[in-house]
Amino acid sequence: MRLHPLLGTGILALGLALPLPLAAQETTPPAEPRQPQLGEPYVVAEHQDWEILCTRFAEDGPEMCEMYQLLLGEDGNPLAEISVAILPEGEEFEVGATVTAPLETFLLPGMAWQIGDEGDLREEPFQVCNQIGCIALLGLEEDEVEAMRLGSHAFVLFRPFAAPDQVVGARVSLMGFTAALADLRDREPMPVEAPAAD
Repeated sequence: MRLHPLLGTGILALGLALPLPLAAQETTPPAEPRQPQLGEPYVVAEHQDWEILCTRFAEDGPEMCEMYQLLLGEDGNPLAEISVAILPEGEEFEVGATVTAPLETFLLPGMAWQIGDEGDLREEPFQVCNQIGCIALLGLEEDEVEAMRLGSHAFVLFRPFAAPDQVVGARVSLMGFTAALADLRDREPMPVEAPAAD
């Protein structure tokens, strides 16, 4: 899993925990921010609990962007992640979500998705597992997107392989969802026009 938001804070926490004399000895000026490499996602904006991550795959190519949120368990440790993207024109859904669960997930029951505490429970299969986790794809209906705009949270539910009788739930904050989605729409690359015929 990407886990990039927590890496920096973990390093910062280590620095703050140093004894004062050791911390005071630090005289090296902070390094300049590293430029992201091609194919490497980077944060371009934050809207409350959502980040906008963009990736460039060619030097002169457009940025491909998505909304992203790292989902934490009750113990505060990373549990899953969700990203939301605008789908290409012509797809069945305008907006899609990708949920990545841990590799130790029991795949047969799939994943469940629920908006709010009383929303309908929607079940989706896992599509594939790779080195970062097991992935489920959701096309979001217009009424689901509207419910996410108006709501405060949603849930991702799955079962661990070691305890398939238990359900693990990850809470998805919807704070900032509306602003992040509007930002994402504004960042969509313009379609390339065909050259005019002579």
